[in-house]
Amino acid sequence: MVAAAARLIPPSLHVNALLVDDDAVTVRAISESTNVRCPLCGDPTDRIHSRFTRILADVPWAGIVVRLQVQVRKFFCDNPVCPRRIFVERFTGMAQPSARRTERQRDALFAIAVALGGEAGARLATKLGMPVSPDTLLRLIRAQPEPTAITPTMLGVDDWAIHKGLTYGTILVDLERHRPVDLLPDRSSGSLAAWLQAHPGVKIIARDRAGAYAEGARTGAPEAVQVADRWHLVDNLADALENFFRSKGAGLTAATAALIAQATSDDQTDGPAPSSDVVYQGKRRHPQPERWRERMDAAAEVGVARRRERYEQTRALHAKGLPVAQIAREVGASRMTVYRYLREGPPQRKRHSIHGKQRVLEPYEPYLVQRWTEGCHTATVLWRELQVKGFVHSVSNVQRFVAQLRSEGPSATGRPRTTLTQPHGPPPRHVAAIVLRRPETRTHEQRAYLTHLCTADPAIATATELADDFLVMLRRREGERLSAWLDAAEASGTNELTRFARTLRTDLAAVRAGLTLRQSNGQTEGHVNRLKLLKRQGYGRANVDLLRKRVLARS
Repeated sequence: MVAAAARLIPPSLHVNALLVDDDAVTVRAISESTNVRCPLCGDPTDRIHSRFTRILADVPWAGIVVRLQVQVRKFFCDNPVCPRRIFVERFTGMAQPSARRTERQRDALFAIAVALGGEAGARLATKLGMPVSPDTLLRLIRAQPEPTAITPTMLGVDDWAIHKGLTYGTILVDLERHRPVDLLPDRSSGSLAAWLQAHPGVKIIARDRAGAYAEGARTGAPEAVQVADRWHLVDNLADALENFFRSKGAGLTAATAALIAQATSDDQTDGPAPSSDVVYQGKRRHPQPERWRERMDAAAEVGVARRRERYEQTRALHAKGLPVAQIAREVGASRMTVYRYLREGPPQRKRHSIHGKQRVLEPYEPYLVQRWTEGCHTATVLWRELQVKGFVHSVSNVQRFVAQLRSEGPSATGRPRTTLTQPHGPPPRHVAAIVLRRPETRTHEQRAYLTHLCTADPAIATATELADDFLVMLRRREGERLSAWLDAAEASGTNELTRFARTLRTDLAAVRAGLTLRQSNGQTEGHVNRLKLLKRQGYGRANVDLLRKRVLARS
């Protein structure tokens, strides 16, 4: 064992003892070097001044703490011109002067700190046999020298949130080497221009559509080619289409109704007509709404039974005098839930309709259907009967329900047949998403829906055609067609696409490069995602300087 310990220390040290305790291993060693030089002047000397013991923490041995007790000598420097008269011998490669841990342990702790940060890193290091505080780990990161910066040829630029909604920084990524090169404390054009001027040689700058980065790139690297990110171009087009379809609400609803009517006529044996959700979900989620409702009711009842059982258990433990915190642990609920159970009655089921809100008439619908079957078809009479049962709302609710029963008749569950299948148009954002999908990936219902829209409204047909053409140009990198597309968009008569085309003209060179070159900002977005993880690992101790050291050290 002593021989094994001797292989872990420099040859100039001789191991003369190995002490093994229950929780640590102590290695005692002495220095046998005969050629000792002054650290300032470099002259050799052999005159010993004194000796003392130096204790160093080393890397663990099978999870056990290892300490080195080294007998260190002090020497006289005999050089008359040297300003230092007495010095301590150095152990180059094993430990820094005055350090309390070896270089091996320092490197191991630094790797843990870079990967996990202060709090999590300290917990892991302690479990591995290297007890250390979170502050020490953060000091190790800050003490590291600045890495040698290599000026990239292709640079990715994007912003990241220091305090979301308040302050933002900038991350710079080498797109060739796939590694960050720097973090800037803001996202201004001046700081980006200053960095580019200090690092000449950048030829391509991939960025988003932010005007500050465009100005900073023009100022700091006027010869570099700016590339607008393609994802942001598609996102800008999606916003324009969403605003366009927002003014077409009646057309969206009419196309939905036509699609449902067509599906109903084609599938007479499949039960009720599909919901308008098929338009933007891509399939019929509930071809038989009543059966779906029954499954939802059964699942809801199971949940209510589970909550009531927990309620009874809470009441029983409280009756025994247990404190709320212990009751919460026993029951498996939060203390706020325990307080609510003690304050209120048993949990009741919250009934919601398919539109997310309970109808005021829903608890009384079975009674109304029963009276309808018995022959009472007068809404006022039914409303007065409901008032006796506690119904406090107006007669118009009953009148609408009776009107639906009169026109459609009750379904198997007793509700009017149209209650669950009222056609409604999908959100404009969903329609824009359908338009932006590749034609071969659209479902049959989505293609039919777009056909109904384009047939009913020529403006929608023009906007859809322009959007498809732009996406083809983007996917095939046909940037030379951009000018012609912008002319067509401005002449389309669609205000939203006209504004979109005008914003592209303000950044025409970068947009054309984005539609031509292969570079994009996708890789930079990935590094921003990793930066967010490192920031959250800091538990509030993630200043820009500390994050910068961690990001560059992990690269």
